[in-house]
Amino acid sequence: MSTPQTTDYTQVESLKIGPEDPRYRAVINKQFNKRYAATPDYVRLVNSTEQIVAAVEEAVNEGRPLAVTSGGHCLEGFVSDPDMRVIIDVSPMKRVYYDAEMGAIAVEAGATVGETFRALFEAWGVVIPLGEYPQIGMGGHVVGGAFGFLCRQLGLAADYLYAVEVVMVDEDERASSVVATRETSDPNRDLWWAHTGGGAGNFGIVTRYWFRSPDASGNDPAALLPRAPES
Repeated sequence: MSTPQTTDYTQVESLKIGPEDPRYRAVINKQFNKRYAATPDYVRLVNSTEQIVAAVEEAVNEGRPLAVTSGGHCLEGFVSDPDMRVIIDVSPMKRVYYDAEMGAIAVEAGATVGETFRALFEAWGVVIPLGEYPQIGMGGHVVGGAFGFLCRQLGLAADYLYAVEVVMVDEDERASSVVATRETSDPNRDLWWAHTGGGAGNFGIVTRYWFRSPDASGNDPAALLPRAPES
């Protein structure tokens, strides 16, 4: 199980990989379901929300249909659809950290389930009820509700979702990022609600999540989520 990224790498430029690049095939072939084969014009590996916004605007302005991938475990052909001309890969975005301003633990969309479990446990001794397979990406996992071995005890991971950051495109074909929280006063609360089980990629590109138990109080990150089970 690899160690999650905790340093700020957002200044690293995004990487555009075309079919002539020897890395192209390795990236598009990471999809779990080999029944579908993607042949995009290029893959864009991104390191930050700002890079995702720029990548989305580039694809939209060029008229290229796009899809997003995190861990590559979509069982349907949504990402590997031959009609998709651009794949935005968020897997480099792996930071797991405490966000004092939000009062919640942030997990970027490229972190895998295994990396998230490990980071939460090693840093704070806490857990959220994610799936069993460690290589699934958080980007598409949480928005489907996310369930695993701990669900009968703790519920779904979506039950602990405090906020989500999403890159969306408006009617003028301009991309921007939006943060939506579960706070009743948040005008974007419906967007947060949509990401507690509405499915991956239906509303935009998730860049990161913030997790905090609904009944948590205070700002000690070790007290914001359930304690990890003892072995």
